Amino acid sequence: MAIRVLVADDHDGARAGIVDIIRRSGEDWSVCSEAVDGWSAVRLAIEHNPDLVILDVRMPKLDGMQAALEIRARLPGIPILLYTLLATPALEAAAQMAGLEGVVPKPDTAALIAAMRRAVRRQQSGGIASPRDVLPT
Repeated sequence: MAIRVLVADDHDGARAGIVDIIRRSGEDWSVCSEAVDGWSAVRLAIEHNPDLVILDVRMPKLDGMQAALEIRARLPGIPILLYTLLATPALEAAAQMAGLEGVVPKPDTAALIAAMRRAVRRQQSGGIASPRDVLPT
């Protein structure tokens, strides 16, 4: 059974690129939903109950961190990754405190795939990861 992934990014090209990365990864993953803003990401997460959520940080209506907190409050077991150009130590610390799986810098597609694999493995095993665990070393 495929791992269902929700992808949220307000830039059509960036979102399409993430979807393409997932589809070409060779993993048993499928994109169950795509969101163009933070509120849509929350609504679609509740509607589709994905196995993994990937959020851009800078989005309209609700930024990625706020959307992550809303999704986490409603669906606490779903791993959430922030995939962003804005990866900073402060964002990583905030993500860790919020219980997110990690922050992955765009456009590092290899790091995104690796982070997705680790997040899904931890979710399936019931483990909890810190953002440092999912970032490349």
